[in-house]
Amino acid sequence: MTQYPLSRPEPLGVHPDYRRLRETCPVARVGSPYGPAWLVTRYADVAAVLTDARFSRAAAPEDDGGILLNTDPPEHDRLRKLIVAHTGTARVERLRPRAEEIAVALARRIPGEGEFISAFAEPFSHRVLSLFVGHLVGLPAQDLGPLATVVTLAPVPDRERGAAFAELCRRLGRQVDRETLAVVLNVVFGGHAAVVAALGYCLLAALDAPLPRLAGDPEGIAELVEETLRLAPPGDRTLLRRTTEPVELGGRTLPAGALVIPSIAAANRDPDRPVGRRMPRHLAFGRGAHACLGMALARMELQAALKALAEHAPDVRLPAGTGALVRTHEELSVSPLAGIPIQR
Repeated sequence: MTQYPLSRPEPLGVHPDYRRLRETCPVARVGSPYGPAWLVTRYADVAAVLTDARFSRAAAPEDDGGILLNTDPPEHDRLRKLIVAHTGTARVERLRPRAEEIAVALARRIPGEGEFISAFAEPFSHRVLSLFVGHLVGLPAQDLGPLATVVTLAPVPDRERGAAFAELCRRLGRQVDRETLAVVLNVVFGGHAAVVAALGYCLLAALDAPLPRLAGDPEGIAELVEETLRLAPPGDRTLLRRTTEPVELGGRTLPAGALVIPSIAAANRDPDRPVGRRMPRHLAFGRGAHACLGMALARMELQAALKALAEHAPDVRLPAGTGALVRTHEELSVSPLAGIPIQR
């Protein structure tokens, strides 16, 4: 029996067994950290799982994804409406000029030898996230200083992180009710690691572009972001589902209560996926009721970051002889690279 998650042979690649399963057994019985499950690998089947109410997120408590992910419609829809008006493209675009300023400042300070996640990706992500959360709750970003300690991927003593979390909740709680606070915190914890992961993968893709050619090319940057999200989605964790009744899928009959893992890593590479300018090219942000609320923010952040790097740090490169880049987790979790050594 195949054991999920399947490791990535390199950051922008996927395990060859994804293709084998997609072609020969697109709905396969696998072992997983959560017990026996059904792994779904074809684009059409994955999209069906994400949009069919019979595949319940709330019924899959094996993974605690927070208040938004742990509920199904109509409760999920009600919670989503608490902040959805602030998360669309038009609202997010108001933050782009400040996000670009933050990116430029960090790009200019990248050292001659350093590490990309700590030097750029993390500080950029948490500063823009502070802007966004402040926008949601009506606070200036500078009043959300504890957020950086709460979300950082760097080691922080539990006591220090706990104190920062308590202070962050106190400041946010003065602005919004408890339910809205829970939704905002869901966005905070879900957004930072995913953007840091995507920034790492986008940097690797941009270095092959190569990076200097992206300067002054917003369309090229947007294209690179979308293609990187397709090839290297941060993870499958938030897509975990459980059937609420028997369901026919990919030639199989899944019983009620079956744990289902719809793999975006496999679906995004399916040659039978829809293509075309008006068609969604990937499922990195999910689909259906649980589609990522922060997708507009993530796209804006990735584009702003690459623009700053291309224009103000075009000489960034990986050192010669760089070994394998290590992921913090495999597919079931949002998976930033543990470190990306860089030189200028």
